[in-house]
Amino acid sequence: MAKGEALRDLDVRAGGYPDPRRAVDLPDFIRLLEQLRMSCGMPSYRTLAKKVGARLTPARPLSHVTLSEMFDPKRRRLDLDLVVAVVAALGMSESTVAQWRQACVRVHAEAKAGGASGVLRQLPADLPTFTGRVRDLHELTTAIEAAPEHGGTVVVSVIEGMGGIGKTQLALRLAHTLVRAGRYLDAQFYVNLHGFDPEYPPADPCTVLGSFLRQLGVAPQNIPDALDERAAMFRDRLHGRRALVVLDNAGSEEQVRSLIPADPGCLVLVTSRRSLAGLDNTISHRLDVFSSEEATTLLARIAGADRVAAEQQAAGEIVALCGGLPLAVALAGARLRSRPAWTLGDVLGRLRADRLDGFGPASNTPRPVFELSYTTLEPGARQMFRLLAAHPGRDATAESAAALLGTSVGDALDLLEGLTDEYLLEQRREGRYEFHDLLRTYAMEKLASDEPSELRDEALGRVLSWYTVSAINADSAIGSDGYRPGVPDGVACARPATFSDAAAATAWFDQELPNLTASVEVASGQGYGLLCSRISAAMKRHLYFTGRLNEIIELRLLGLDGARASGDVYGEALALAHLVTMAELGRVEEADAYFAAALAKYREVGDEAGQVFLMSYVVFCMTTAGRTQEALAVAAETLPIARRVAEPVLLASALSNYATCLHDLRRPEEALEYVLEAVAAMRSTANGLPHAMAVRNLGFTYLVLRRHQDAYASFTEATTRFHDAGDLYHELECVHGQARALHAQGSTPAARDHVAGTTAILDKLDEPTADRLRRRLERSPIRYDERIDVDPTARA
Repeated sequence: MAKGEALRDLDVRAGGYPDPRRAVDLPDFIRLLEQLRMSCGMPSYRTLAKKVGARLTPARPLSHVTLSEMFDPKRRRLDLDLVVAVVAALGMSESTVAQWRQACVRVHAEAKAGGASGVLRQLPADLPTFTGRVRDLHELTTAIEAAPEHGGTVVVSVIEGMGGIGKTQLALRLAHTLVRAGRYLDAQFYVNLHGFDPEYPPADPCTVLGSFLRQLGVAPQNIPDALDERAAMFRDRLHGRRALVVLDNAGSEEQVRSLIPADPGCLVLVTSRRSLAGLDNTISHRLDVFSSEEATTLLARIAGADRVAAEQQAAGEIVALCGGLPLAVALAGARLRSRPAWTLGDVLGRLRADRLDGFGPASNTPRPVFELSYTTLEPGARQMFRLLAAHPGRDATAESAAALLGTSVGDALDLLEGLTDEYLLEQRREGRYEFHDLLRTYAMEKLASDEPSELRDEALGRVLSWYTVSAINADSAIGSDGYRPGVPDGVACARPATFSDAAAATAWFDQELPNLTASVEVASGQGYGLLCSRISAAMKRHLYFTGRLNEIIELRLLGLDGARASGDVYGEALALAHLVTMAELGRVEEADAYFAAALAKYREVGDEAGQVFLMSYVVFCMTTAGRTQEALAVAAETLPIARRVAEPVLLASALSNYATCLHDLRRPEEALEYVLEAVAAMRSTANGLPHAMAVRNLGFTYLVLRRHQDAYASFTEATTRFHDAGDLYHELECVHGQARALHAQGSTPAARDHVAGTTAILDKLDEPTADRLRRRLERSPIRYDERIDVDPTARA
């Protein structure tokens, strides 16, 4: 199976990424890690090493040779921190990174303990998009069932054919069909032998047998070294079992022969691009391209049955020129579907005019198909196609693409739609354009070969500047915290994103977060230190309110390095201040060191507003960690500076934090005085989230003082303000506060109705988001619980 086919199968079977939980041992885990790199566009080891080095703690340069060595399946150990950094650098989410970390720990532990108990259901998922092959399935099934099950020989069926023709898909459909019919239920094994993969050496049969034996529960120390001895043990362990073994992408008879069990109750399915006639007692099945009928059916399914029926001769020529290759037929059909005014003859003429030989039966990859689409584009569309490979993250909007290309949004949208019409881009979400993984790889090649390096650098600088200014605008729309450096001098872009209100800005952050994260990483790796510093700074508040503390640390560490490299003094001080977030993760000593460094930097430049911002945040972190006396001292030191600066948000923050300390000391009556002053300070300025937080804190204080009517009124106001700002978590939290106030007044049914409403909202969200919000609510001091009173020492 060709590299392209392997990637395509991976994308359909597993949503684009391998599942580390399927790793049966360390070599298998390493192979899955390499598959992850493939599915993320196959970044070079040199490129990936730059990103990974920046994610290590502490960040440090990482040799691409060191990185490449960790992908060697023969390794006996992996550096856990390096694995985590690699997965994160490939753009995986925090939950996915955690899965890879857990899997890495598991396979090391199992190796140390002497092996796993056995993982015997190894078939990849069946393909929901499987098309045609009815005759092939029937012939294979008939031949397998006709083989003498008790004749003393194992059944071996070899599916042969050209690369990219669908051998793996057919083998997996057949395997799942047999298992669903109750056959071969004792065990199912699968391995990709990489017989024809230019990026991987052919799998060593001895290594494969070692993996199979570990899956069968054999302890590593009991697995013999010699190939013949491993093969004998494998045959012995499968004796009397009804097992199915799928050997995918075999390169030779020698690679397969030792992997065949002996029990006649077993079935071996082998796929290969080469004839394996040298294997004894096999059922050989040569897989051809789609028949004209199958290919025409696929074309009609995509382009429309009526259009194909109206031009049957042209349809026949199109599928013939596509060589029966399913991907080529799909591209031709997609072009017709996106152009309702075209005839099949229009597409046929274009296929005839552009490298038709690339669609013949000798084609091994989809590159000729991509080349055809690419070369027929207008120059501007070709440049957009190339430059999109440099766009940070997985998808682009018309606005970010316009910045990338240096054109108007309207022109960028036309180009993006044109590329979508050509089936070179796809829209999985409205208004967001992304590559298929294979097309991204092709676009990266074209970017490197056809786009001058100076133009590539200019494009990257433009799109990073666009994300910088847009993120600062979004952060400002959510509401000022009283201290936020604006757009740095010298950073400008045409038409940055602007926002009418906090809800729109929050929604933008939610959508663009992967691209913003990628922008910080790219800026860090490519020497755009100032932009790295300011993008990560603008993201901090949204990341905090959505509970992504680890991401704050990772990105602000990159931002700190970028600020220092670019001489961005204010950016450096702000990054140091944000890194105090480590205290909330239990990293207290590190947080204290960053606090001292940030305070020294602010004092060095004479920035009192920055000092108030920093000290207020430190008080918050200290109270969260239970360091009340220390927090009270810092809060008392902060208040006079805040009154001198006289910035409403900073003053309200300092007052609220002082009140929190008083709550911790069971002095809520005194705390009320400072909370009321904080709310009054905020009422003098139109500000979204900070104002809402001040009112929310007032509601909490009223709950502690058992002034339940006042508490209900405050929480009602805060709920509206959080809703308008797009802060769903605090909106739901304040509804819980309303419920507490109602319950305390004897209105328990109404209180329960309020909480039921929050549950209904959470149930409509995607599962990861809902789980994250539920966990935060569990920790909230005002979460409604009829069995528990409000803790007067809880952080307001």
